[in-house]
Amino acid sequence: MAMPEKPLTMTQVEACLGTAEGWTFNAFHLASVTCGRPLSVLTYWLLQKSGLVHWAELDPGKLARWLCCIEDGYCTNAYHNKVHAADVVQTMHVLLTRGLGPGYADNLSMLAAYLAAACHDYQHMGRTNDWLVETEDDLALLYNDRSPMENHHLAGAFSLLKHPDLNFLGAMSKAVRQRLRKLMVELVLGTE
Repeated sequence: MAMPEKPLTMTQVEACLGTAEGWTFNAFHLASVTCGRPLSVLTYWLLQKSGLVHWAELDPGKLARWLCCIEDGYCTNAYHNKVHAADVVQTMHVLLTRGLGPGYADNLSMLAAYLAAACHDYQHMGRTNDWLVETEDDLALLYNDRSPMENHHLAGAFSLLKHPDLNFLGAMSKAVRQRLRKLMVELVLGTE
């Protein structure tokens, strides 16, 4: 991705983020104005704007670092990349705030949906599950031929939380963390 020729202002980033409320959002433009950080910037902004960071008592610094690690884990293949992930997060946002969410999804479900959208293709190598199974790839063997890519996305994203400087869920009770994880697992496995 080409870097912008001149420094960008926060006004340009904010203007682009402002379009996330509807269908005119352009993830490629956000990638440009954030110097290649569309996923982490958008997801962090939406989680803050929605009040979910405050509601769940998420550690903002650790959340930002985790999101950057997730974004850095997206490969540069043609489709399953960080721009695609940002587009999925924004689509989920519109569905949660204008479609299915209002009056239907509770705060924990909304948090799970945003986080699942952000990590749904983490470390995707650009191969289908069928290809992985057919070639007896290590991921297919590890996950017994059952949704190897989706299981890998989830395992990788949750493994990052084992690092103390990335575990933004520290204030959550074990029961709430387990429910959040279960929701995220169901959402990401549903993308196969």
